[in-house]
Amino acid sequence: MKTLYCAIGYICNERCRFCPCSEGSANVPSLSYDDICSAISKSIKEKGVENILLSGGEPTIHPDFFRILKYIRNCNVNVSLLTNALRFADEEFADKMFSIIDGSKLDVTVAFHSHIPEKHDFLTQHNGSFERSMNGINNMLKYGVKLSIKNNIVNYTYKDLPEYVKWATSQFDDHVTLLFCNIDINGTASSNKNNVAVDFRDSIPYLQKALDVIIDQRKLGHKRTVKVLTTPMCLVDPYYWGFIENSTQENVTAYKVPNSDLLWDISSDSGPLFKSCQDCELNKYCPGTWNSFKNNFDESILKSIHSE
Repeated sequence: MKTLYCAIGYICNERCRFCPCSEGSANVPSLSYDDICSAISKSIKEKGVENILLSGGEPTIHPDFFRILKYIRNCNVNVSLLTNALRFADEEFADKMFSIIDGSKLDVTVAFHSHIPEKHDFLTQHNGSFERSMNGINNMLKYGVKLSIKNNIVNYTYKDLPEYVKWATSQFDDHVTLLFCNIDINGTASSNKNNVAVDFRDSIPYLQKALDVIIDQRKLGHKRTVKVLTTPMCLVDPYYWGFIENSTQENVTAYKVPNSDLLWDISSDSGPLFKSCQDCELNKYCPGTWNSFKNNFDESILKSIHSE
C-alpha cells in the first residue's frame, strides 16, 4: 500500500530514553493544519497514496489532531497511527476520536516497553505511563481498531522478553499483533546508550525464547500475528525466520516532517546496508537493521549466507 509518512510534530508527552529524535527536536515548530492537508492532497493526487501514517512526536497532542482526522476521512484513504496511547486513557478523547474515524478502518501501533510498570515508566520517563497506556489501549480496543503492540528491544529489558510475551498474550487476544523492533541509536537513544543499546548476540537468545512461547501457543490453536523487525536473518536461527518481516526495505512513497519539503520515494534508514549483505543470498528477504548499527556495534558479526 502506498503510504504518506507524516510526522505532524515532534512534541511528545513522554521522553523515551531510546527515542531516535534529539532532545531539541521538540523545539521544532509542528506542521500547520494547512501544511498537513496540502501534503496529503498532493500525495494522493500525484502518487496515488492510499494510506496516511500519522507519527510524531506524539501525533494525538497536535492542536488540530481532530481536524486532521476529519480531512483524512473525507479523502477516503486509510489511516495509520503511531501513538503511546496516553491520550486514549481519557474516554472523552477516545469517544471523539472514534466519532470521526471508524475504528475498524484504523491501524494503530502502540509502543509498549515492559510488562513491569516500573521499567516501562523508567523508559518513558513518565510516571504512571504504564497504567495510562494500558487504559488507552483498552479504550481503543472497544472500538475495534486493528492494533499492534511494539516492543523496542533495549538493554534495560531484553532479558524480560519471554515473560513479556507471556504477559502480552494473556492481556490481548489473537487479533492484536505483536511487533519486536531493534532501535535506531540516534538522538536521545545515542545519549542513553548504556541503558538502551544492546548487542544482537546478547538479545537474540532471549528473543528466540520469546518466540518459543508463541510457537507453543500456535500448537494450541492460537493464530496471533508476530513480526520481528530490523533484525538481520544471519544472526537468527533459521527455525525462527518465519517471524522476520522484511518490510523495512520498502520505500516510503511520500514523506513529510517539520522543517522539510514534501519528499517522494524515500528509502528507509534500515535494511541490508552492510558489507556482508552485498552478496548474501538472503539480501532480498532480510530486513537488515538500522544504519546506526555501524557506529555502535561490531559489523563483523553479520555473515553472508550462501547455499551449499
